[in-house]
Amino acid sequence: MTARSLWSFAALVAAASLGLFFGTANTVLHVPYAILLYPAALYIIALRSASPFRTGWSVGLPGASACLYWIAVAAHKYGGFPWALAAPCSILLGMYVSLWGGLFSWTVARMHDFPVWRRVMAAGLLWMLLEWTRGWFCTGFPWIPLSAGLAAWPVLLQPLSVIGTYGYSGILAGAACLACEALGLISGQKSVCRFSAALGTVFLLGIPAVFGVWRMEAVPAKMQEQGIPVAMTMVQGNVKQNVKWSQEYQLLTLEKYLRLSTDAVRQNAVAVRKSLKEEASPLVPSASSPASALGLPIGSKDDAVLKAAIPDFLLWPETAMPFAYPASRNSEELHRFVRALGIPLVFGAPGVEYRMGERALFNRSFLLTADGDAGHYDKEHLVPFGEYLPPVLDWKIFEPLLQGLGGFTAGTGKQLFELKMQGRPAVSMGMLICYEAIFPELARQRAADGAQLLLNISNDAWYDFTSAPMQHLHLSLMRAVEQGRWIARATNSGITAFLDPLGGVHAMGEASDRWALFKDGSLTGTVLALRGHTPYFYAHPWLPALAAFMLAALCLPLLKRIRLFRRKER
Repeated sequence: MTARSLWSFAALVAAASLGLFFGTANTVLHVPYAILLYPAALYIIALRSASPFRTGWSVGLPGASACLYWIAVAAHKYGGFPWALAAPCSILLGMYVSLWGGLFSWTVARMHDFPVWRRVMAAGLLWMLLEWTRGWFCTGFPWIPLSAGLAAWPVLLQPLSVIGTYGYSGILAGAACLACEALGLISGQKSVCRFSAALGTVFLLGIPAVFGVWRMEAVPAKMQEQGIPVAMTMVQGNVKQNVKWSQEYQLLTLEKYLRLSTDAVRQNAVAVRKSLKEEASPLVPSASSPASALGLPIGSKDDAVLKAAIPDFLLWPETAMPFAYPASRNSEELHRFVRALGIPLVFGAPGVEYRMGERALFNRSFLLTADGDAGHYDKEHLVPFGEYLPPVLDWKIFEPLLQGLGGFTAGTGKQLFELKMQGRPAVSMGMLICYEAIFPELARQRAADGAQLLLNISNDAWYDFTSAPMQHLHLSLMRAVEQGRWIARATNSGITAFLDPLGGVHAMGEASDRWALFKDGSLTGTVLALRGHTPYFYAHPWLPALAAFMLAALCLPLLKRIRLFRRKER
């Protein structure tokens, strides 16, 4: 390798790494469109490198590993791995993610003699299909999609409602490749061709922004007219991961969530009373009133203030209760709390069943009402090495990474929760537990099943003050825009937030306060339960097939060339 080629390689590594790290959510600086440096570097490699696969793979490795550094933090802090073993965990996952970049470069290299527009269109479609494949291959890991780099700017997220995460990533990748042509980074381009490439780049990046401005103006009024208001309180317990599953800590955790929930509802009632300038009356509420459980005085005989203050339901995080429900003796305390308060509760806890004499453990969410249990949902897409060990890697060294009770069993994912409210229609709620929120197809399935509101409960305490909580939040936010649904996101340690269908984040805490990471608290607000579907909902099943067909049509000359080459060999 000559000195010049070495400097070129170093420049491409730097561009790809800086683009990946600063182009996605991180704890330092998130730069809009910076992530486009990654596909641009891969495109240059495809057309200028003698070994595009190997070079494309290695160029993406540092940046992908840096984006996923939080894997090493979790493995070291909670898995008990020494840094010498924890750091390679991030590198190995980075190698897997960057592998798809190598495949991109290798495939585009086969198109080196295509006309510019044909090659760029093929590159965009190829990127979309590679991201889509990464979303299901080997159980799927659709982390760091290209379009997630724009999640911090709602106006730029709106195309998700039409073409989804992978389709939008394809357009962004095409724009990055076209920008390389416009800047003359690919040798042999005429000035006229470069000018048209520049116009094309502006078009591909400008149209989504224009569409975003229009949609954010047009949609809110329609949502307000059609939506059913649902008031809710989410509680962030901030239970430390290293004591979460301790037997002696179970009752303390339960008491903490009961106290935080009661305080949240009481504070909301006081705030509503002040806002209406209503003075408290000496009247004592009846024993059956929610006010009695909260220790609140009634300010008017019709109790209008209290009704305005009491949420329609409470939402607690994933495995908020660190004991098997309803088998544990602590379960009855939960029942008493819900009966006294008169507010339905959705919470996460392990569920245990015995099938054919064998114990099956589920990562489960429950709906508990004053009348008793009203349904549950079992997490269907489990986290490898976090909730189960893959059969071929069922080794002792990985067991500390599993949650306290051991490996979970995947559920069927068919249960919706029905929330019944006074004076309003019942609302169907679909659940996404933790990692499930990163998969577009799961959110779409909940909407297809009839969910008007999506719930996402999670425990990101594993990842400390890293970029993982914000990256996870952004991926969840993309599901809200894709499906046109509000998402209520309750977490153990942050980021707890309401995510609206236009990409807005209404979070507990402020950005300057790290979004209240690792702090006790609650978030109360009103969301809208919505019907109807986005264009993406209808297009989702057909987009990969359509992209594959278009890519095959664009690559017909390449296929013919391969066929002729084989004939000559014979």
